[in-house]
Amino acid sequence: MTSTLAGTVSIVTGAASGIGRATALALAAEGAAVALVDRDGAALDTVAAVIGAQAHAITCDLADLAAVPGIVAQALERFGRVDHLVNCAGITGTAGTVLAVDLDSWDEVYAVNLKAPLLLMQHVANHMVARGGGGRIVNVSSSSAFRARLSQIAYGSSKAALVQLTRSAAAELGPHDINVNAVAPGLTKSAITARLGDDDALTALVTGDGTLANLLGRVSEPEDVAAVIVFLCAPASRQITGQTIHTSAGAVV
Repeated sequence: MTSTLAGTVSIVTGAASGIGRATALALAAEGAAVALVDRDGAALDTVAAVIGAQAHAITCDLADLAAVPGIVAQALERFGRVDHLVNCAGITGTAGTVLAVDLDSWDEVYAVNLKAPLLLMQHVANHMVARGGGGRIVNVSSSSAFRARLSQIAYGSSKAALVQLTRSAAAELGPHDINVNAVAPGLTKSAITARLGDDDALTALVTGDGTLANLLGRVSEPEDVAAVIVFLCAPASRQITGQTIHTSAGAVV
């Protein structure tokens, strides 16, 4: 990719770790200023320190929906504009099945994984429309939105709903030159997957015939997903909207 994002501003949620952190660093490397959002303030400050003056850390728990408008307000106060929104933050919630699901956990998962992205999209898109010149929104879904996973009904269904929200938003915002897309990662190294074991243990999960198996037989690095997100924010992807790009090494075909 030869394009540059110099002079642009991005908001990235979930920026303290994993895919969000890798995306924030990659956008900054392309020249974008980045408003970093996460509930882990200490880890967020570490990422901001790595990026430097073009970063602004906003500590916020997206389960608190009333705080969401303040994220966009802070980004606009600091940078004056927003060109890209990356909704990366997500939680899995308490494991549950159709026959026995914790509805409090269900509501929290939907608040973080679907309602917060919707509210952020509303506020950012209203700014983009008023400002003119278009923009980019990228939602991070999951391969779990496309595959049946026992005990993951809240997470999987919320991520599936995010895909449909992406389509609907793309249709509505296209006339304003705002591209809206999603990426759907598979098993990707993170603090959460570290609980599943070392690299060999993770590789075993994506080979063979298991529920996490993929065609390439390898686990994704956060940077693998971040590279696609940055592409979807760059001028080279100007004709792509309403799409879900699978970054799962072939877990969904």
